[in-house]
Amino acid sequence: FHTDSEVFGFEQPGGPPGYDSPEYQNWAMRTLTYYKILYDEKIVGGIIIDSGKVDHHILERIFMDPRYHNKGFATKAMILSINEYPDVVWTLGTPEWNVRTRHFYEKLGFNQVGWDDGDVELGWRGIWYQRTTDKIKSSVQNVIDLNDGMTVVIVEGEIIRIDPSTKVKSKKDGKELTVANAILRDKSGEITLVLWNTQILQVKPGEKIRIEFGYVNSYRDNLQLNIGFGKIIKLL
Repeated sequence: FHTDSEVFGFEQPGGPPGYDSPEYQNWAMRTLTYYKILYDEKIVGGIIIDSGKVDHHILERIFMDPRYHNKGFATKAMILSINEYPDVVWTLGTPEWNVRTRHFYEKLGFNQVGWDDGDVELGWRGIWYQRTTDKIKSSVQNVIDLNDGMTVVIVEGEIIRIDPSTKVKSKKDGKELTVANAILRDKSGEITLVLWNTQILQVKPGEKIRIEFGYVNSYRDNLQLNIGFGKIIKLL
């Protein structure tokens, strides 16, 4: 990640959250699908996939030792991963400024579908790509089909309104949190979308968004869509 930031003139080195954190790597190995890329019996890179949904996978990370860039290893690893799961929709995010990775994914058949706010402090957006298959063109669910207890939910719709935010105390550690309810509408109906802290600033009324790998619960007999560790993608 640092190498790309240097090559493309980005002001500060960096990468996605947790990219240089041993704790994140341990969590990913225990929770997600984690492949190592080997060459001559040495680890030269890795791929991390969120494969929590049968027909939809998120490519969380692909990384290579800079000494093995531009040798075709990453392309071969991606092709092997795609062939391992041939009948799923793939999505992924990459920094807007990273021309190399954008070309890399487009070459593999990914098409841009939207963006997210990326790293607000560093001032860049994330570009989101999607790759479909002949069997599965979309894994998006309708709001009307959502039920309490559903997980790894994927929904697209328009933000109709965002209610004023309120302050609450975390039951876990007592920290003060900010929460706001929004209304998300698709062609089948509406649902309350719960936004926490920085999520509130990521959407505006009138925007069309996708929630990837959210979950549904019920609060005071009202069905709610929660983002949790999922993604907010602003659609084109």
